Amino acid sequence: MTPKRFLRILLAVAVVTGSPVAAQQSPDNHDAALAFAQCVRDNGYAEFPDPDADGGFKFLIEKGGQERFRKATGACRDLAPEGMRDEDVSPEQIDALIKLSQCVRENGVPDFPDPDAKGGYDLSALGLAPGDARLETAMKACGELRQGAGRVMIGG
Repeated sequence: MTPKRFLRILLAVAVVTGSPVAAQQSPDNHDAALAFAQCVRDNGYAEFPDPDADGGFKFLIEKGGQERFRKATGACRDLAPEGMRDEDVSPEQIDALIKLSQCVRENGVPDFPDPDAKGGYDLSALGLAPGDARLETAMKACGELRQGAGRVMIGG
């Protein structure tokens, strides 16, 4: 995976939400996510969070912090957890993500986009940030649709 591709994935991950299956993830996967988070902090991006209980990361890259973030995550590329690597997205996952998009639009975020070809969502034009109540409510309402989608990457 190229550093530019890895950075694109991580910059797109203003919110990474685990699927319902992720709540039952193995301790090894959770430990890997913790190791990645610690590595990112140790390499200069101290505000990077630990994964949440569902195995996802929720964070916002503040203006001016992109270069520190890029360097820190680049140093930790080999530790990136599943769903944050340069993995191919299957046609089935894209279909599941499109259904998720439709559900989110029907549940309070009418301008929510369809995923890009790599399965990511760019919300920069919507003005939504991690923790936005409308997005959180819609994602909860559409939780069962996330199952076939794997990790959901939302960002801007």
